[in-house]
Amino acid sequence: MDILQIIIVIGVLMLIAKPLGNYLYHVFSNEPNRTDKVFGPVEKVIYMIMGLKNRAGMSWKKYAISFVTINFIFVAISYVLLRVQSGLPLNPNGIGDMEPTLIMNTIISFMTNTNLQHYSGESGLSYFTQMAVIMMMMFTSAATGFSVAVAFVRGITSKGKTVGNFFEDFVKAHTRVFFPLAIIVTLVLV
Repeated sequence: MDILQIIIVIGVLMLIAKPLGNYLYHVFSNEPNRTDKVFGPVEKVIYMIMGLKNRAGMSWKKYAISFVTINFIFVAISYVLLRVQSGLPLNPNGIGDMEPTLIMNTIISFMTNTNLQHYSGESGLSYFTQMAVIMMMMFTSAATGFSVAVAFVRGITSKGKTVGNFFEDFVKAHTRVFFPLAIIVTLVLV
Protein backbone atom coordinates (compact mmCIF):
# COMPACT_ATOMS: atom_id res chain seq x y z
CA MET A 1 0.00 0.00 0.00
CA ASP A 2 2.87 2.40 0.77
CA ILE A 3 4.36 1.94 -2.71
CA LEU A 4 0.95 2.63 -4.28
CA GLN A 5 0.68 5.92 -2.36
CA ILE A 6 4.14 6.97 -3.51
CA ILE A 7 3.28 6.12 -7.12
CA ILE A 8 0.03 8.12 -6.88
CA VAL A 9 1.82 11.17 -5.45
CA ILE A 10 4.51 11.03 -8.14
CA GLY A 11 1.84 10.62 -10.82
CA VAL A 12 -0.17 13.59 -9.57
CA LEU A 13 3.00 15.72 -9.39
CA MET A 14 3.88 14.76 -12.96
CA LEU A 15 0.38 15.72 -14.11
CA ILE A 16 0.35 19.15 -12.47
CA ALA A 17 4.02 20.14 -12.94
CA LYS A 18 3.73 21.61 -16.44
CA PRO A 19 0.39 23.45 -16.05
CA LEU A 20 1.35 24.78 -12.62
CA GLY A 21 4.80 25.81 -13.87
CA ASN A 22 3.26 27.63 -16.85
CA TYR A 23 0.79 29.37 -14.55
CA LEU A 24 3.54 30.52 -12.18
CA TYR A 25 5.66 31.69 -15.09
CA HIS A 26 2.82 33.83 -16.45
CA VAL A 27 1.98 35.22 -13.02
CA PHE A 28 5.54 36.28 -12.19
CA SER A 29 6.78 37.21 -15.67
CA ASN A 30 5.40 40.74 -15.14
CA GLU A 31 3.88 40.67 -18.60
CA PRO A 32 0.15 41.13 -19.20
CA ASN A 33 -1.72 37.81 -19.06
CA ARG A 34 -5.21 36.32 -18.61
CA THR A 35 -5.04 36.32 -14.81
CA ASP A 36 -4.90 40.13 -14.80
CA LYS A 37 -8.64 40.31 -15.53
CA VAL A 38 -9.49 38.34 -12.40
CA PHE A 39 -6.80 39.43 -9.94
CA GLY A 40 -5.78 42.83 -11.33
CA PRO A 41 -8.57 44.89 -9.70
CA VAL A 42 -7.93 43.29 -6.28
CA GLU A 43 -4.20 43.91 -6.59
CA LYS A 44 -4.75 47.55 -7.59
CA VAL A 45 -6.69 48.12 -4.37
CA ILE A 46 -3.93 46.43 -2.34
CA TYR A 47 -1.24 48.51 -4.09
CA MET A 48 -3.26 51.65 -3.38
CA ILE A 49 -3.59 50.75 0.32
CA MET A 50 0.15 49.99 0.48
CA GLY A 51 0.99 53.23 -1.29
CA LEU A 52 2.90 51.34 -3.97
CA LYS A 53 2.81 53.63 -7.00
CA ASN A 54 6.12 52.72 -8.60
CA ARG A 55 6.46 48.98 -9.23
CA ALA A 56 9.78 49.25 -11.03
CA GLY A 57 12.30 46.47 -10.71
CA MET A 58 14.75 46.42 -7.82
CA SER A 59 18.39 45.48 -7.53
CA TRP A 60 19.07 42.38 -5.46
CA LYS A 61 20.19 44.58 -2.55
CA LYS A 62 17.00 46.64 -2.53
CA TYR A 63 14.95 43.46 -2.90
CA ALA A 64 16.75 41.90 0.09
CA ILE A 65 16.29 45.03 2.20
CA SER A 66 12.57 45.08 1.33
CA PHE A 67 12.29 41.41 2.30
CA VAL A 68 14.01 41.91 5.66
CA THR A 69 12.07 45.11 6.38
CA ILE A 70 8.63 43.59 5.74
CA ASN A 71 9.50 40.56 7.87
CA PHE A 72 10.72 42.84 10.68
CA ILE A 73 7.46 44.81 10.53
CA PHE A 74 5.37 41.61 10.66
CA VAL A 75 7.39 40.33 13.62
CA ALA A 76 6.97 43.63 15.49
CA ILE A 77 3.20 43.79 14.88
CA SER A 78 2.77 40.15 15.84
CA TYR A 79 4.80 40.62 19.02
CA VAL A 80 2.61 43.51 20.11
CA LEU A 81 -0.60 41.60 19.34
CA LEU A 82 0.49 38.56 21.33
CA ARG A 83 1.76 40.73 24.18
CA VAL A 84 -1.62 42.45 24.63
CA GLN A 85 -3.96 39.67 23.50
CA SER A 86 -5.89 39.68 26.79
CA GLY A 87 -7.27 43.12 25.92
CA LEU A 88 -8.08 42.37 22.28
CA PRO A 89 -11.47 41.32 20.90
CA LEU A 90 -12.51 37.70 20.18
CA ASN A 91 -11.15 36.41 23.47
CA PRO A 92 -14.23 34.74 25.04
CA ASN A 93 -12.10 32.42 27.21
CA GLY A 94 -10.20 35.32 28.78
CA ILE A 95 -6.78 34.04 27.69
CA GLY A 96 -3.96 36.12 29.18
CA ASP A 97 -0.93 37.62 27.49
CA MET A 98 1.88 35.33 26.39
CA GLU A 99 5.26 35.35 28.10
CA PRO A 100 7.88 37.34 26.08
CA THR A 101 10.25 34.44 25.31
CA LEU A 102 7.34 32.26 24.23
CA ILE A 103 6.13 35.09 21.99
CA MET A 104 9.51 35.38 20.31
CA ASN A 105 9.77 31.61 19.87
CA THR A 106 6.30 31.48 18.34
CA ILE A 107 6.73 34.47 16.05
CA ILE A 108 10.17 33.51 14.77
CA SER A 109 9.12 29.91 14.17
CA PHE A 110 6.06 30.98 12.19
CA MET A 111 7.94 33.72 10.31
CA THR A 112 10.54 31.16 9.24
CA ASN A 113 7.72 28.74 8.34
CA THR A 114 8.84 26.07 10.82
CA ASN A 115 5.61 26.47 12.86
CA LEU A 116 7.01 25.31 16.18
CA GLN A 117 4.44 25.61 18.97
CA HIS A 118 5.24 25.43 22.68
CA TYR A 119 1.69 26.17 23.76
CA SER A 120 -1.72 24.64 23.36
CA GLY A 121 -3.47 26.51 20.56
CA GLU A 122 -6.88 27.25 22.02
CA SER A 123 -5.62 27.67 25.60
CA GLY A 124 -2.63 29.85 24.69
CA LEU A 125 -4.05 32.10 21.99
CA SER A 126 -7.32 33.96 21.57
CA TYR A 127 -9.36 33.59 18.40
CA PHE A 128 -8.19 37.02 17.26
CA THR A 129 -4.48 36.31 17.71
CA GLN A 130 -4.84 32.93 16.02
CA MET A 131 -6.29 34.72 12.99
CA ALA A 132 -4.28 37.95 13.03
CA VAL A 133 -0.91 36.45 13.95
CA ILE A 134 -0.70 32.72 13.25
CA MET A 135 -2.76 32.57 10.05
CA MET A 136 -1.22 35.81 8.78
CA MET A 137 2.27 34.42 9.43
CA MET A 138 1.44 31.17 7.64
CA PHE A 139 0.53 33.07 4.48
CA THR A 140 3.14 35.82 4.65
CA SER A 141 6.08 33.56 5.46
CA ALA A 142 5.23 31.36 2.50
CA ALA A 143 4.71 34.40 0.26
CA THR A 144 8.00 36.03 1.25
CA GLY A 145 9.88 32.79 0.69
CA PHE A 146 8.13 32.28 -2.63
CA SER A 147 8.93 35.86 -3.69
CA VAL A 148 12.61 35.40 -2.89
CA ALA A 149 12.63 32.12 -4.86
CA VAL A 150 11.09 33.90 -7.86
CA ALA A 151 13.67 36.69 -7.57
CA PHE A 152 16.45 34.10 -7.38
CA VAL A 153 15.24 32.45 -10.59
CA ARG A 154 14.94 35.85 -12.27
CA GLY A 155 18.47 36.70 -11.16
CA ILE A 156 19.85 33.51 -12.65
CA THR A 157 17.89 33.67 -15.91
CA SER A 158 17.90 37.40 -16.68
CA LYS A 159 20.64 39.56 -18.07
CA GLY A 160 19.33 42.78 -16.55
CA LYS A 161 20.13 44.51 -13.30
CA THR A 162 16.74 43.88 -11.74
CA VAL A 163 15.24 40.87 -9.98
CA GLY A 164 11.71 42.28 -9.96
CA ASN A 165 9.80 44.24 -7.35
CA PHE A 166 9.51 42.52 -3.96
CA PHE A 167 6.20 44.13 -3.03
CA GLU A 168 4.59 43.24 -6.36
CA ASP A 169 5.82 39.65 -6.07
CA PHE A 170 4.62 39.51 -2.46
CA VAL A 171 1.11 40.65 -3.39
CA LYS A 172 0.94 38.35 -6.41
CA ALA A 173 2.07 35.38 -4.33
CA HIS A 174 -0.88 36.02 -2.02
CA THR A 175 -3.58 36.91 -4.53
CA ARG A 176 -2.70 34.62 -7.41
CA VAL A 177 -1.12 31.62 -5.70
CA PHE A 178 -1.79 31.11 -2.00
CA PHE A 179 -5.35 32.43 -1.54
CA PRO A 180 -6.70 30.57 -4.61
CA LEU A 181 -4.81 27.45 -3.53
CA ALA A 182 -6.24 27.77 0.01
CA ILE A 183 -9.76 28.01 -1.44
CA ILE A 184 -9.24 24.96 -3.65
CA VAL A 185 -7.76 22.88 -0.83
CA THR A 186 -10.58 23.97 1.48
CA LEU A 187 -13.20 22.86 -1.04
CA VAL A 188 -11.43 19.53 -1.56
CA LEU A 189 -11.25 18.92 2.20
CA VAL A 190 -14.90 19.86 2.73
